[in-house]
Amino acid sequence: MGMKNSGPQTILLAGATGLVGSAVLPLLLADARAGKVIALVRRPLSVQHAKLEQWVGEDLLDALKPVAVDAVICCTGTTIKKAGSQAAFIAVDKAIPLGIARWAKQQQVPVFCIISAIGADAASRIFYSRVKGEVEQELEALNFPGLALFQPSLLSGPRVERRMGERAGQAVMKLIGPLFAGPLASYRIMPHDVLAKALVQAALAPASGMRRFRYRDIVHLAL
Repeated sequence: MGMKNSGPQTILLAGATGLVGSAVLPLLLADARAGKVIALVRRPLSVQHAKLEQWVGEDLLDALKPVAVDAVICCTGTTIKKAGSQAAFIAVDKAIPLGIARWAKQQQVPVFCIISAIGADAASRIFYSRVKGEVEQELEALNFPGLALFQPSLLSGPRVERRMGERAGQAVMKLIGPLFAGPLASYRIMPHDVLAKALVQAALAPASGMRRFRYRDIVHLAL
């Protein structure tokens, strides 16, 4: 069931410099449904646009302001290798999105969209999957009128930093990806620009309730 929107919307985008977030930003700026785009960033973006407002702070949560927005798109995230430790990973992949979500709840933001991961499960023995699952669980408990949880597998796209393990994984997945039919379809490589389109659609034409999007749902939503 869709949610009613009146006029141009204000969207807060967190993680605008990452692989997916940097693809989401121009889509939002070009979309007539978005009247204002607030980029929550650690350092100022070089992009300038009449619709763009930047909230800048080394600590993203400190940069949040008591302003009402129509939807949040959260694309923040890192890898355990880049973070350096499990504690540092939790600080980025759990504390930041949940901090933004709590702020959004206080501002009565109706729609929250976030990139999670396939296999997210708070009961998982795999650390990464467990953290992602815990985030999903806590987001559900906040009871947003519209919550969109995106669960892609590996992402493909032009990364600024090279992630050798991820690239090796992509190479293998490209070879065996076509074999992934039925329930395994969710594990196909997700093009970052397709995910970006789906996130924008989920924010600007939201549905009520909590929904999880895996590969096929993401591709369908991006069309």
